[in-house]
Amino acid sequence: MRHLVSLLFLSISLFGFDYHLKSYTMAEGVECFFGLSTKASEINGGNIVNSCYIQTDEGYIVIDSGPTYSYAQQAYKIMQEKHAIPVKYVINTSADDVHVLGNGFYKEQGAKLIGPTAYREHEQQEKIKLQELISPGAFVNTRFTPLDTYLEKDMSLKVGKSSIEILKVDPNSDRYLIVHIPEREIIFVGDMVFNNRLPPLKNNRSLTDWLKSIKKIERISWSRLISAHGIKTKYSAIKNTESYLKVLKDEVEGCIQNNLTQEACSQEVVMSSFMEDNLYQEWHQENVKTAYAQLKKVADVKPPVAANIIKKETLVKKEEKTKKPVKAAAKQEPKKVTPPPQPKPQPKAEPAIRNYGFSDAVQRAKAQKKIVLIKIRSDNCPYCDELDATMKRNNEIKQLINQNYLMVSVNSSRQQPPLGIEVQLTPSLAFVRPDTKKVVMIIPGIEAIGELIDVLKEGVVDGKRNGYLK
Repeated sequence: MRHLVSLLFLSISLFGFDYHLKSYTMAEGVECFFGLSTKASEINGGNIVNSCYIQTDEGYIVIDSGPTYSYAQQAYKIMQEKHAIPVKYVINTSADDVHVLGNGFYKEQGAKLIGPTAYREHEQQEKIKLQELISPGAFVNTRFTPLDTYLEKDMSLKVGKSSIEILKVDPNSDRYLIVHIPEREIIFVGDMVFNNRLPPLKNNRSLTDWLKSIKKIERISWSRLISAHGIKTKYSAIKNTESYLKVLKDEVEGCIQNNLTQEACSQEVVMSSFMEDNLYQEWHQENVKTAYAQLKKVADVKPPVAANIIKKETLVKKEEKTKKPVKAAAKQEPKKVTPPPQPKPQPKAEPAIRNYGFSDAVQRAKAQKKIVLIKIRSDNCPYCDELDATMKRNNEIKQLINQNYLMVSVNSSRQQPPLGIEVQLTPSLAFVRPDTKKVVMIIPGIEAIGELIDVLKEGVVDGKRNGYLK
């Protein structure tokens, strides 16, 4: 697998565009061709997505037909050399052109085409965008071919003895599908996950809904995950996309709370741990701007409580003015007016956590009877970014640290942590008692808010029990 990039090198030969396709076994009867982690160009012929085929006792099921007619033709040749069986279905996990333009070739072979409803947009287009990016030789015979099934809700297929689940995990989008094969414990998630390249927030895609969809995928039973981009297939394959989107959301919400403009936010939110991902320069700032527009719209929607209170008060006054006088004989009790509900006071935001140099932190902590907390991160560490964002926004965590700790932040990729501390996983937390400079606890690989709070409380209990915390 480590030689995948060199094996995927593309060229144009005398006989037309050659994709140099090679399939890799992912599970029994499941093979995949892996695309490049870049943009479509004349050099790669649009080969930037993964395409897979599943062998059943009745024929093949193809997941994403690829960027061109020629690509599908060359993939089909490899499939037939392995087993000369028909292609029964092609399932498109996305409406994007690089996923679906091989459909025409497979339709000629008698396959039934299934895809998301947004595919219909292509049938109205006069020009195909990909045609302008790749060479004419690679694009020969390529066209959009109408689907047999435009999927509006979840669907199950039975092909021989194989059961296939086609799921619409994002109910608010008509562009994306996933395919689950329970008996083989494998799931094809298409553009829900990006590996080795930055996830682009485009096509009116909702950041919040995307994160919800990833949670749904995590709850499905599978042991191997195939995305449309990248070669990672274990459970960790989903984490890079999830971490990027979560940190992006947290950072942009911070911009909005601090009243930064959209442009200022796009400059401020750098997320350096993801800078090594392919297409970071092309996509990240646009992602920030798109996320800002979406989250700002949510933040600007205020509940109509205040308006209802004003309306109720106005009606009471109006009733008092228009009320007819009551005859003297009929004594009327004064009508009680329920006062409008008062808004609950919002808790004050806890001050930000301050960072100190190690020597300064030890001196201050000794005088104040606090604990020195060393937060160790590294470059290109999504979990580290997530932990930093959590510490910035969570009031309970900030309060625990501000009351009991003095924090020292260290990047182990750039400097040696103090006291000779070595960690294998980042982020890690090291707890140091200032009177002896002894490391009393090291917690590696913090991932969840609840875990972080428990660890901080455990440090407090230990500090009070042993007398170095007031």
